[in-house]
Amino acid sequence: MRTKIIMLISVLLLMTLVGCKNVDDNKKLEVSPTFSLPVTFHDGTKGEYILIGKEGKVGILVGSGNEGEAVATKFIANQPNKYMWHFWGEEENISGVFKVVGVDEDGKEHPVLSFGNNAVWQYSDVSISPHNGADSHIPSNMMFPTSELWKLKKYFNDQLFEELVINVEES
Repeated sequence: MRTKIIMLISVLLLMTLVGCKNVDDNKKLEVSPTFSLPVTFHDGTKGEYILIGKEGKVGILVGSGNEGEAVATKFIANQPNKYMWHFWGEEENISGVFKVVGVDEDGKEHPVLSFGNNAVWQYSDVSISPHNGADSHIPSNMMFPTSELWKLKKYFNDQLFEELVINVEES
């Protein structure tokens, strides 16, 4: 009987620790770095685009400006906005069904892409479309229901492509 009680307590402790892991992992998140892409604007002026993500793999366009003067815009809670995703990689890894899962600080998953007035998890088939030096790009609308750190998991054809972390602020 004593062995069964010890086993039960051990299992409950293990379940508690495993259940808290996701929350703890999200609390330790750090905002993904920004990087820039050089651009020549239509008037011939040299400038740059600011992206947040992982240089050479994935980035979300968050700002632009003259060379050395570009400023990133903020992600604002409950405010839908259009974002341009940039991807680098082999065609089979960056085309197909595009899905974004937003994970809040409590570890809860949310659809953050939006289409019309509806939150969605994915867009249909996406084909390769080079842009700004990236191998492909996808425009999307996104909205985040709360101000906090958000982990964004990006998938192509249900295969995890990359994760990045953004800070969503109050308006």
